[in-house]
Amino acid sequence: MTPVKANMHQPVNTRLVIGPNASMSVRQAVWLMGWMSAVSLAIGGFFALRGLWPILPFAGLELAALGAALAVSLRRNRYREVVSFDGDGILVEVGEVGRGAGLSVQLSRSATRVLLERGPNRHSPTRLLLSCQGQLLELARCLTDEERARLAARMRELIHPGWRQAPAGSPESAPADI
Repeated sequence: MTPVKANMHQPVNTRLVIGPNASMSVRQAVWLMGWMSAVSLAIGGFFALRGLWPILPFAGLELAALGAALAVSLRRNRYREVVSFDGDGILVEVGEVGRGAGLSVQLSRSATRVLLERGPNRHSPTRLLLSCQGQLLELARCLTDEERARLAARMRELIHPGWRQAPAGSPESAPADI
């Protein structure tokens, strides 16, 4: 008789945190802004002393654009989606770090399906959807297609642990003797 894991069909209580790849910290952004300001204003000051003063307003506009781009990038890096699996419920919370959840949705674990849809065009990104009793909730827009596919597989395992496919040749995939 093949041994079977006792908890293979039991729900797993887990929390998944989905967020963008935040490659720049606030400290690095401040350092970059300071360094670029020093270089830009030094070059602009050199040309202004030579009589080409109109370069300074354009240097200022360039620095303002860089500052705005860094601010938008840092704000987007705070975005998080937290998916909590507990008992027969799934709680999805969407918000920003430091501001709390702006959206909170409770779904039934047994009625929820994970869908990974192709985009409308050949080069469009995939969409990861949670479907529960007519509700559709899109998750993981900040991830790549490969990351979304791995997340979809993991979420399917967490929602319905008994449906998990064991690798071929493993003791779990062998038929049990009756």
